Amino acid sequence: MTSRLDRRQLLTGSAAATAIAAVPPGNVVGSAWAADVKVRMTTGLRATTQCVTWLGTETGIFKKHGLDVSLPKLEVGGPESVAGLLRGDWDFLQTGTAPMAEAVLKGGDTVILLRNSDPHAGIFIMTRPEIVDLAQLAGKRVGVLTNAEVGQTGIATRLTLEDAGVAASYIGLGTYRNIFAALVAGTVDAGALPVDLRFSGQTKYGWNAFETKQSGFIAPSIFGTTRRMIAARRESVLAAVRGFVETIHAFKTQRDVVVPLLQRYLDIEDRSAVERLHDFYVPLFPKVPRPSFRNFQSVRDYFAKSYPAAATLQESDIADASLIDEVERSGFIERVYG
Repeated sequence: MTSRLDRRQLLTGSAAATAIAAVPPGNVVGSAWAADVKVRMTTGLRATTQCVTWLGTETGIFKKHGLDVSLPKLEVGGPESVAGLLRGDWDFLQTGTAPMAEAVLKGGDTVILLRNSDPHAGIFIMTRPEIVDLAQLAGKRVGVLTNAEVGQTGIATRLTLEDAGVAASYIGLGTYRNIFAALVAGTVDAGALPVDLRFSGQTKYGWNAFETKQSGFIAPSIFGTTRRMIAARRESVLAAVRGFVETIHAFKTQRDVVVPLLQRYLDIEDRSAVERLHDFYVPLFPKVPRPSFRNFQSVRDYFAKSYPAAATLQESDIADASLIDEVERSGFIERVYG
């Protein structure tokens, strides 16, 4: 599946990052150049949809906006990414909507700032070659990241199988790479994997792919922080939003720069597979990544059994679009893309 990249590839990625960092930003607050503000970021997953924090750090784009970003941990899982945010282990995160919404319902201080991508089929249930129908997974072991009740990947997997009338056994394996390895080893019969690893599994092992359903729980993966952070350090949060937007622009427009960096982030040896991934996501990464929910009622419905307050939950309870609105009104996004 993966391997270490050779020195030439690493140097190419580093040179590419330097090239991006040298490009003047679309708009930076003057004082940001004087002193960098230290912030910590993390991701729930190591997947293309959650590469922006890492990519913006590696390329120096966040630094251009006055932020000295560190990444204490990556790929910690959705629930743990939010738990760490609440503990103060990091200031920003890319993760799923589900754990952020659940934290709010529990009285926690979490807030969604941006969405990572437009809606798409990003998670697939991959099965061994002999399993050609989801019904064959009844009673079988299915690998997910954490469990099938909290993590957004697990939720989508379970709802898809339940929709097919299947009751399976869900095994939390922590990371997509662990799920991939378990499928290779045969310790699970199926596993939830992102499009990032779908191509590799089909090509090398002949696995079958089943798209997870979008008819049930529908919510994007997101970039978020806490309302306390916004109140105390709004300018730093605005800088993070600008850096996020500019990193998306680099992803969309600097293919030769981004692909080797993305290859290193995902630790995928096959460059052609990463090129396909990049091309797949270019139209899905939004120019203005405003938080949006196609069917917010699905979020309410999912949590209603466990949290009575979910019945009246509003988008504004879990998301704050005022920062991206402010960045857009300033003309920053048009200058970056112009």
